[in-house]
Amino acid sequence: MNTHSSTLSKLAKSAAIVLLATIFGNSIGLLAEVIIARSLPPSVYGEITLAYTIVFSLGTISLLGVHQGITRQISAAEAGKRQIQILYAGFSLVLLSAVVAIGGLYLSRGWIANFMSADYVYEYLLLLSPFLIVYPLSRAALATLRAQKRTLPAVIAQHIGGRGIAFTSLLLFIIGGREFSGAIVYWIVGPLFALVIALYFIVTSELLRSPFETPPDKKTVRKLWDFSWPLAIGSGIFLLLNRVDILMIGYFLPSNQVGYYRAVQPLKKIATFALGSFTFLFLPVATEYYTEGDTDGLDQIFTITTKWILLITLPPVLLFALFSPDVIKILFGDNYLPAAPVLTILSAGLLFRAVSGLDGDMVKAIDRPRIELFSGALGLLSNIILNFLLIPTFEISGAAIATVSGYIIYNGVELIWIYHLTGGSPFSVNIAKHIGVMSVLAILVSGILPSPVGLVGLIAVGISLTLLQPVVLILTSSVDEADLDLVRQIESKTGKNLEIVKKIVKKGV
Repeated sequence: MNTHSSTLSKLAKSAAIVLLATIFGNSIGLLAEVIIARSLPPSVYGEITLAYTIVFSLGTISLLGVHQGITRQISAAEAGKRQIQILYAGFSLVLLSAVVAIGGLYLSRGWIANFMSADYVYEYLLLLSPFLIVYPLSRAALATLRAQKRTLPAVIAQHIGGRGIAFTSLLLFIIGGREFSGAIVYWIVGPLFALVIALYFIVTSELLRSPFETPPDKKTVRKLWDFSWPLAIGSGIFLLLNRVDILMIGYFLPSNQVGYYRAVQPLKKIATFALGSFTFLFLPVATEYYTEGDTDGLDQIFTITTKWILLITLPPVLLFALFSPDVIKILFGDNYLPAAPVLTILSAGLLFRAVSGLDGDMVKAIDRPRIELFSGALGLLSNIILNFLLIPTFEISGAAIATVSGYIIYNGVELIWIYHLTGGSPFSVNIAKHIGVMSVLAILVSGILPSPVGLVGLIAVGISLTLLQPVVLILTSSVDEADLDLVRQIESKTGKNLEIVKKIVKKGV
């Protein structure tokens, strides 16, 4: 097996670990959101989530893109002392920015409340302000683990420890009859303990054996900032692209509409959760390929990881898009049924984001972070314009259409640049064939089954779509050599005889 196959095997192994942890963490997160939404009236839920959206947006902007710079710069650095300097420089920048963000929020919260015509925001922003310290620092710590390719410690910190402790805290408050306070605590405790656990792994690693011998210098800070500032603007643009819909719904519509729309936000992550599983290791690996000048290898891992992301993502996306009323009713109850069309639009539309692959990490790996800035600006501008045009007429469904359109423009422009610079693309004929056949089959199933299908019916459809995937891959000859290499890697590492599996898989090559 060649080096590319070995790299893909490592990516698959890392993605499997992250995927399992992501499923666990996102399941807890979804359950927490369901509990919060069910325990509060839609109007109150809309109020508190609008305030959280504002704070989350400011917290992400205050990262300044430094967390991505940490991952990229440490991955490219060879000397241990140099890596420590980058680590210290990154944490210093993030901490300074977080302090400024808290001060800015405190001074501007009255203006924000007046602009949104929402007096409750004044108090809620203050309650959520600790998030502005713990969240940016936690992202910087997780970025360090990512640069070290320490997948397991990272998922323990973020998805198991942070989410698990936050969920436990929420349950304790719910049991005590303090649902509103429980929501506040849940959103702050998660990143707090993710930070604590990640710092433990960093401090006990070889990277910080002699931390005081290598203080950061101005050159390191300047180089990190030069790489990060386009990403800082890009992250702000991406964040607004992801959150401007809620902010504009809060501006145009009553708080209960915010509650309906916000309820489906955790569900729309189903379209991109597999993307996050692969992106953890993809950036440092892709950086190494590009640094070594191996563009063929870079293109190969770009295309095949996109296909694997699609295989994981497609069944739940089709399920959520075609059976959205049943999903909403089961999770949130009849009060949130107005959100069903939003779930359909977001699930189906954001599938393009999964199919576009790891384009954001690709532009960082090839050291072109300003591409993300340019692409994101176009996507955000179109999103804002469409929100202004569509929300007054189509309400929350219009916001969903605007969000999907913004992502398509953002990812599309980025992919054009990547192809121009490297010749690489995440698309392939095999991917197109698989999406087409699976979509037709899912639509036929949704047309045949009576409505509502209920919880058991949803589970049965989801399992059926998942089991259909390998059959469709083989019947449409959509299997790649890299898929077969992965089976060989599994056979080699487990010691199991998978000759029958390999013969079946070969028929689809």
